[in-house]
Amino acid sequence: MRERRRALRRHLSGKVTLQLGQKLHEFPAADISVSGVGVQLDVAVFGPKPAGEVGLCRIESPDLPQAIEAYVSVMRIRHVGQQYLLGLRFESIDDEQLELIRRYQLSGVA
Repeated sequence: MRERRRALRRHLSGKVTLQLGQKLHEFPAADISVSGVGVQLDVAVFGPKPAGEVGLCRIESPDLPQAIEAYVSVMRIRHVGQQYLLGLRFESIDDEQLELIRRYQLSGVA
């Protein structure tokens, strides 16, 4: 499958909490970039074609110096092996938190 992201993505351990409307979801983190975060799912929680719904996301990882909060939109879901990968695009994120992501990405580049 052709890579669609324009920004470099990097594996991320930890969890992502996503609040969409009145529902609160918690997922294992998969990867992160300056454009968004990917999460792992066991089932297609949002159906086969996400609707672009916007919600509040909190990313907690031992790989990052602090938790990151941002508004995200549900972009796409892709079947990967026995799991699904859900892509969340940052719609609104603080510049300082975006800089933390940039530093994390660059710390893994050889």
